[in-house]
Amino acid sequence: VEALNQVIESTGLNPNFAGLTFLAIIPSSAEIVNAIQFALQNNIALAIEIGNSASVQVSLIQMPILILVSLFVKGDNGSAFSLIFPNLDLFAVIFSVLIFNYITVDGKSNYFQGAALLIIYIIFLFAFYFLPST
Repeated sequence: VEALNQVIESTGLNPNFAGLTFLAIIPSSAEIVNAIQFALQNNIALAIEIGNSASVQVSLIQMPILILVSLFVKGDNGSAFSLIFPNLDLFAVIFSVLIFNYITVDGKSNYFQGAALLIIYIIFLFAFYFLPST
């Protein structure tokens, strides 16, 4: 993470953009490759389940553990981790849940839905790239 901080400072990237791209894609690249392979083999249900299980794991396991650990290990300013997120982050999460529900409700998928998901991800990337850093 320290190397990423140096890259962010030297290039002037927005930390939110770096978190949405590098920190979201690189650690889960093995899961992404497996999901793509299963989708190419027409096993869409398993491909969607791989993506869904990763998000459930983060929201139900990793976030509560992070909050509990932050109560004992204080940050630089002496405060614990809080769940107060900026408006764009909340909008991205809520919109992603709605889109995921719409895509998976019928249990089928096509190229149009996949392209729409990629376009939505690119829109979020642009939004977080041009978001002023605090």
